[in-house]
Amino acid sequence: MKLPPSLREKIWGNRDLSPIFGLQPKPIGEAWYTFEENVIANGAYRGRTLGEVMALLGPRLMGRRYRASGLRRTSAGDGRPDAALGQPYFPILSKLLFTADKLSVQVHPDDAYALRHDGGPGKTEMWFVVHAAAGASVALGLTKPLTPEAMRAAAADGTIEQFLRWVPVLAGQTLFVEPGTLHSIGAGLVLWEIQQNSDLTYRFFDFGRLGDDGKPRPLHIGQAVAVTKQEAHPGPTPAFRFPGSPANRELLAACPYFAGERLEWEGTLDYAPDADHADLLMFLRGGGHIGEDVYAAGDAYLVPAEAPPFAIAAASRTEVIRSYVPDLDVLRKELLQAGANLQQMQRLVPTA
Repeated sequence: MKLPPSLREKIWGNRDLSPIFGLQPKPIGEAWYTFEENVIANGAYRGRTLGEVMALLGPRLMGRRYRASGLRRTSAGDGRPDAALGQPYFPILSKLLFTADKLSVQVHPDDAYALRHDGGPGKTEMWFVVHAAAGASVALGLTKPLTPEAMRAAAADGTIEQFLRWVPVLAGQTLFVEPGTLHSIGAGLVLWEIQQNSDLTYRFFDFGRLGDDGKPRPLHIGQAVAVTKQEAHPGPTPAFRFPGSPANRELLAACPYFAGERLEWEGTLDYAPDADHADLLMFLRGGGHIGEDVYAAGDAYLVPAEAPPFAIAAASRTEVIRSYVPDLDVLRKELLQAGANLQQMQRLVPTA
């Protein structure tokens, strides 16, 4: 099922969406794929939304382990569920990010805090660096612990910029961002973001910018201070390559909400869907055929759990990010059998 990108304008976005989409008339910050209103672009369900097909197919699409979340999504400060109230939503929100300026300094809560204070799920996320301009960086956590009072003062006078831990990044790196990690994303980056499907963000500092209405964008300093962790972020997560994989399969990161893997190959790849879960295949590079469809960079396909095996015939070297909701016990066993050591296991599939 082909999911077309939905381009979203952002004040920090870029008009040049290379190497994926090229030039745009407006600054685009995000291209969304797995949202319930997205309309499937091919096949038997062409013209129907992802939400409709989820309701129609259930576990045939989502996998035998899938259970719809009982939580209701909210945005920070509004105290009300979003338009998906009472409707199942796809467990992973996946998107490309394009930055020409810094994002706000922000933090996401975990499920427990979010449910208690905002009535919805929290947000865990990971970023895969598709492209990084020279000197590009992201902010992950603080350079030293700050008291709640010091954090509030730093947000008020702008000195929080001095305490952010900016990490240089390169194409091909992965960054896992746990709830409670104060963070920002710098300019000159294209990131593939896989996240818990939630829009709950506490904006802590916005570099003095104004929104489209000419007013400062809302801040959520109290909530941000309450959930920010003081521990240092470990930096990029080293990928683990499974030996003998025909697609040079690498695990990038995993948690209860999602797993991200990188596949790269030439020629024809025989693809076997997993009955436990749906797979999202995001094509970052290359071209060829997936089934009867022609694919190119920027295309995304949702593979139903009960789909039959199929072939992906690459006319040029192809790079894909695969995301899915994992069984972590199965994934840990697979890593052990492939020779992963304890340190790799702890970074890639944290136990808590």
